[in-house]
Amino acid sequence: MGADELPANNLQTSGSDSNKTGQNEGIAFTARVHNISVDENSGSIAFLLRRNGQFFQSELKSTGCADSAIFTTAQCLTPESLVRISCVITAPDNATSETLFITQISSLDILSEATANLPSNLKLHGAPGETLPSLNERILLLDTRLDHRLLDARVAATASIFKLFSAVHQLAVKYMAIHDFHYIPTPAFVGYEFPAEEEDHFYLDYLGRQAMLAPTGEVHLGMALAADLERVYDIHTVFRREPKSDGRHLTEFTMLELVFALKNDWTEILELADSLLVFLLRSLQEDDKYAKLTAAAQRLYPAAGSFKLGLDKNGKLPRVRFDEAKAILRDHLSRVANAEEDLTREEEASLGELLASDKSPLDSPTDIFIITHFPTHLRPCNVSSLGQDDATTNSFDIILRGQEIVTGCQLLHSYKEVRSAFTNRAHPIDPDCPGWRPYTEAHEIGMPPWGGFGLGLNRLVQGYLGLVDVRETVLFPRDAYRLAP
Repeated sequence: MGADELPANNLQTSGSDSNKTGQNEGIAFTARVHNISVDENSGSIAFLLRRNGQFFQSELKSTGCADSAIFTTAQCLTPESLVRISCVITAPDNATSETLFITQISSLDILSEATANLPSNLKLHGAPGETLPSLNERILLLDTRLDHRLLDARVAATASIFKLFSAVHQLAVKYMAIHDFHYIPTPAFVGYEFPAEEEDHFYLDYLGRQAMLAPTGEVHLGMALAADLERVYDIHTVFRREPKSDGRHLTEFTMLELVFALKNDWTEILELADSLLVFLLRSLQEDDKYAKLTAAAQRLYPAAGSFKLGLDKNGKLPRVRFDEAKAILRDHLSRVANAEEDLTREEEASLGELLASDKSPLDSPTDIFIITHFPTHLRPCNVSSLGQDDATTNSFDIILRGQEIVTGCQLLHSYKEVRSAFTNRAHPIDPDCPGWRPYTEAHEIGMPPWGGFGLGLNRLVQGYLGLVDVRETVLFPRDAYRLAP
C-alpha cells in the first residue's frame, strides 16, 4: 500500500453492518479540513476532510456525539488544518459519488491549526458543491496561484504534476544505470562564455572574479570523456537568462544531459535518445501508479492522458529530415517555410498539430517525432557534419506536442578541427583563453569520437500532460519576473 492510499478492506458500504459483527474496526488517517459548517440552531457541525484528492464527509451533533471532547475539537476546526481521525469510513450508495462518509468517530485530534486559507476563487480541488473555473480562467489565475503556491500545491491535480516529474527523474536514472552510464555532477559556476551570447548568461561575482551560472553541462561532461569514463550523464539545474515569461521558458530548469564515446557513428546517439523517450513515455502510460497520477491531473488538465505515442513499424519514433519537415509545412499546411531558416516556434507547433492528427503524412498520428539533419549554419560550430560536400549535420531535435524537448548531435573530437571551428566562428572563441583551455586541452590529449543530447525534463512533463505553461511543472518556478516563493 502506497503512502497516499487508504486500505479498501476498511471501507464499508452504506447500510452495511460489518462493524457490528466486528469485521470492520475502522481506520485512522491524517487529512486536511476542506471546509466546516456550524449550525447553531440544531447544534450540529458538518465538516469535509480532504486527503490526496479524496473527500470524506461527516456530521456531528452535540446531543448524539458519543464523546463530548470530539465535538469540542470539531468546533475548533479551521479550513486547511491538519487533523488525525479514527473512524469508520462508509462508501456511498451512489456509485458516481466520489465522497466517502465518516461515521463512528472514536478520536479527532488537531495536529496543526491553519490560520490562512486559499482565496475562494483559487480553490481547484473539485470538492462536492464547488464549481471549477474553466480552463481559460485557470490559465489567467496561474500567477495568483503561484503567489499562493504551497496551498495551491495541495490540490491533488497540481501535486500529481510534481509527482510525475519525480517519476521521470527516477525512470531516467534507472535507464542510465541499465545502459552503463555514470553519474557525473557538473559545476553550476563556470568561467567560460559563448561570444555574442552574453545576454543568455547570468553573471556574478565569484570571490573577486567574474563567473557565470552554467547554461549547460555538456562542456564538462565532454571533458569527462577525455578521462576515459566513456558514458556519463548529469541531471541538474541549468540557467538561462530568458527575458520573457511566455509559458515555454524558465530561467532555471532541469536537464538530463548525457554524452558517450561512439563505437561506430552518430546514429548511436539518435537510437539512444529514441530508446530513452519511448521508455519514459511507455512507463508513464503503462505503469498503474503513474497512470493514477495522470488521471488525477486530468481533473484540471483535460489533455492529460490523451498523449499519442505513435511509433513506426520498427517500434521507433517517427523521423523526418529537416528539409522534409519544411516540405511538409509547405505542401500540407501551405506555409511559407524557408529551408535556410531554422524552425520557428510556430512551425514546430504546426508540425506537432498536423502529425498528431488523422491527416498526418506519417504511418500513424503521434505527439512525438524526431527531426534530423539540420543544416550546418543552424547548428553550433563544433557539431559534426556529414562530410565536406554535405551541408547538413549529424544532429537532431525531438519535438513533443509541438515543442522541442531534446537536442542531440555528434561533436567534433579532433583537436585541430575544434580549434579551427572556434577561430572561424562568426563570433570567434579563443581556444587558448583561460575559460576554454580546459575544454580544448581535453581534445588535445586525445578525445574519442563522441556526442550526446540534452532532454528538458520540465518540457517533457509539460508536453506529456498537455500543460499550457511550463511553470506548472515546478513547485517553485523561476522566470523573468518571479523570485518568490
